[in-house]
Amino acid sequence: MDNEFREKLRDIILDDYGLDIREAEFHFSTQNYIFVFSSQPVIIRVSIKQSRTREEVLSEMMWVDDLKQFKETICEPSPSLHGKLIEEFEIDGIRHRAGMFREARGGVLKPDQYTPLFFICIGDLIGTIHKVSTNERIIGMNYKRKHCDDINAALKEVSFPHLDRSLQDRINELDETVRNLPKEAGKYGLCHGDLHGNNFFVEANNIWLFDFDSSLYADYLFDVATLLQVMLLAGYKPEKSARAALYEDMLPYFKIGYELQKGTDTHYWDNLELFMSYRAAHVTMALTQIGESGISDTIEKARMAFSLMTIEKDSLKALDMIRAQMKSSGKAGI
Repeated sequence: MDNEFREKLRDIILDDYGLDIREAEFHFSTQNYIFVFSSQPVIIRVSIKQSRTREEVLSEMMWVDDLKQFKETICEPSPSLHGKLIEEFEIDGIRHRAGMFREARGGVLKPDQYTPLFFICIGDLIGTIHKVSTNERIIGMNYKRKHCDDINAALKEVSFPHLDRSLQDRINELDETVRNLPKEAGKYGLCHGDLHGNNFFVEANNIWLFDFDSSLYADYLFDVATLLQVMLLAGYKPEKSARAALYEDMLPYFKIGYELQKGTDTHYWDNLELFMSYRAAHVTMALTQIGESGISDTIEKARMAFSLMTIEKDSLKALDMIRAQMKSSGKAGI
């Protein structure tokens, strides 16, 4: 984050929340700035503004409130000094939105701190969310949140002019494949939508999850693929191939926790790699809409990485290429 942008953002956050980002630990992930204030269990998330209706915002709040009944480590948003759950503002012509979350204890784990117990615990958390979502769908509850198919259709309209034909064709191929999957209860429902390491804190065996801003209706594997893909991109087990790290060190333990909460069938996990490619396509399109204002060259690296994972038929092979590039450059991850 460049200094000029940081100072502009600092003034806004001081006015809206009375907190100084100079005193916060800073994390960045493609679309979000996360500021962690160690003196109190508070997080402020600033993201590139997405257009959402009042109904969609209220639905997010209702769902988070419902989930908290089943998992106390779900973090609720807290109002700003102006009484708003979401603050919107513009810096250098780019719209942003900010939200504050309380009760998030612990901190962001580094990839070399991921243990089998951690994967079991986060599997348990995500399994709980998907179990609640399944039960809500079975009884007919429906929140005013968008479906991933519709979001991708909208992303195509705005992103395709910025993408070459080969990427367009691959995105269309992935989109058609996923659209043709049955959207049955138990496999499809309301998801968190943005499971990455800066959206949860770890405190011993507790995982505090926040930022439901991107919640959407999708195949539950969209959530799982997002989480595991981002961890591999962050540099988990760099000495191993992505395939070995995924299937030997991550997924077996994640499944233990997940299946403690959420019932699965024999073929439940079959499309995990498909959804890694699909999620990469989703992010590739979204990243075309993000300007450079205040953002480091991480954005360009992310664009290249997600484009490669989209265009390459074997997304884990693409991950190996990206991980090798990071290792040769001395970087732990993106």
